[in-house]
Amino acid sequence: MSGPNPRGERGAALIIAMLITAIATVLAADLVWERDLDFRRTSGLLAQDEAFQYALGAEGWAMRILKEDAEDNQYDHPGEEWAMQLPPLPFPGGTIQGQMFDLQGRFNLNTLRDGNGATNPEAVEQFRRLLQALQLNPRLAGLAADWVDEDVQANFPDGAEDGQYLGFDPPYRTANVPVSSVSDLFYLGEIDLDGYRLLRPHVAALPGNTRINLTTTTPEVLLSLSEEVAPGDAEGVLANRPEEGYEDLSEAAEYLPEGVLGLLGDSSRYFELRVRVDIGTQRFTMYSLLDRDPSGVVRPLRRSFNYE
Repeated sequence: MSGPNPRGERGAALIIAMLITAIATVLAADLVWERDLDFRRTSGLLAQDEAFQYALGAEGWAMRILKEDAEDNQYDHPGEEWAMQLPPLPFPGGTIQGQMFDLQGRFNLNTLRDGNGATNPEAVEQFRRLLQALQLNPRLAGLAADWVDEDVQANFPDGAEDGQYLGFDPPYRTANVPVSSVSDLFYLGEIDLDGYRLLRPHVAALPGNTRINLTTTTPEVLLSLSEEVAPGDAEGVLANRPEEGYEDLSEAAEYLPEGVLGLLGDSSRYFELRVRVDIGTQRFTMYSLLDRDPSGVVRPLRRSFNYE
């Protein structure tokens, strides 16, 4: 019978020691990694909070500009202070920039629904003409109308209700309420990202019925107002628009068919503020829908955010 093997015992002890060292190294590395991750998370949250506060400051500035504009005159045009782009301004650790856009120069998707919650056929035809002017699928107009109207009956021939969307993966139902974001158009399944980017500058999602502001609109939106509006009419009315806008809409009568001027206005209630804040390697963007009521009081209706 052989006795203990000192060499074997020393070898086993060495292996155990190496194993313990390896485990300790892994645990230490894991702790360092977790600590670094927690630090980055905390730094990111602090940067986001700081960016949000700067964005709110810019929103307050925008609201003041809109209020002062209403006190100065009763019409809105691209030459006013609210329309000027704010260039990147430095602050300790980053920069902030922003710009406001008049949303009433765009087609309001919620006009597809009338005051009783039913489909508004005139608005559907207008949206269809806008889509055609942009060379997009005009079927989107009927689908959008069914998405916002109250009933559950599909409009003929281009509408769709729950029956279509329940077959999607994942399935969902029609909203049957006014939309709060233009991005809701993606639910309809008839527009891709390129089409959305092309359409986005010409449409908005605003409360109730709104008139198109002639001084801030686009040629495509003007074309959508009536089949009688020709491309030359739309281009002419905008090319000859005074630098400070049309103070009286009758000045544009020579460029537009009779009856179209009644669909237009020269002042706006709803604006979008876009603010971008860069802090270090992080970028924060806030989109704020601002409502300036007839008395000149300005308030934010909703905000959305994007972090990069």
